[in-house]
Amino acid sequence: MSKTFFIDKANHSGGGPEIFGARLKDSLSDMGYEYINPYYDHRRPKNNLSIIYGQNIQGSKNFLRLDGLYLDSNDKRTDEKNLPIFHSYENFDHIIFQSEFSKKIYEAFTGSKKDNTIIHNGVTDEFFNAEEIPIYLSKDIKHYCVASASWRRHKRLEEIIEAFRDKRLKNVGLLVLGGLNYSPAHENKPNNVILLDRLSHEDSALIYKNSNAMIHLCWLDSCPNSVAESLAAGTPVLCSHNGGTKELVKDDGVVIQIEEDYEFGTRVPLYDPPKVDTNIIVEGVLEVLEKGSIEERDDLRISNVAQKYANVFV
Repeated sequence: MSKTFFIDKANHSGGGPEIFGARLKDSLSDMGYEYINPYYDHRRPKNNLSIIYGQNIQGSKNFLRLDGLYLDSNDKRTDEKNLPIFHSYENFDHIIFQSEFSKKIYEAFTGSKKDNTIIHNGVTDEFFNAEEIPIYLSKDIKHYCVASASWRRHKRLEEIIEAFRDKRLKNVGLLVLGGLNYSPAHENKPNNVILLDRLSHEDSALIYKNSNAMIHLCWLDSCPNSVAESLAAGTPVLCSHNGGTKELVKDDGVVIQIEEDYEFGTRVPLYDPPKVDTNIIVEGVLEVLEKGSIEERDDLRISNVAQKYANVFV
């Protein structure tokens, strides 16, 4: 009975939280834990893990895994969206935060501190074991960077693409995963920027493995899966100083300051982020390219992350 569990959000084809939930579910199962869905099984799991928000299960130990909050000051429904999250935060037995940044956000907004553990996201072995296949798009391109994000404004893909117009990056290519979903980028993009469709995890792993650097400048991101995937593939990351991304990157990349420090406990116009000096991005790209490949980040392997969850369960 003690090695049974339930995760309420687990979908390999879903968004970031659901993808992580699916990876964790598979890894815990590989460790000998039995997955019990209480909605279809008369039994109750010993350990109930809800992602973002959820329901306590009577007779189970109830854990809540949290990343960020809805922070957009321009959204009139922000408070409404946060209500079920705050309710879960107050009522679950133990909180598992994605990052120290996430923890500070919740403590600032709620004014309360809960029994908690910080565990970063983990990724599957395909990102560690991807084959080395040199990328070649043009004889003029000597290095390749990759960016992976949706086209919402706080992801700052527009600014990243604009930076690649700089002549200092004329021999550096940028591969944008998911870039085909944003039509304005097709109209006037630099020649060294390549827009790709959404890829499978296997193909994404190949891109990460064979790129020289990843760029992730999202404003106030908590713990992005894509950054963990890049680090697992041995590729250094350029990231901004606000948010939890730098906690993942550590010394395996370059952290740049492109806006003022975030004041915890405040809402921000999330989809109208501060303007970025593209010169800072260019200098950051040049610096991260000098790092070369990094050592394998075994701490981000999903089996090791799942073991941390198992330790919390017991």
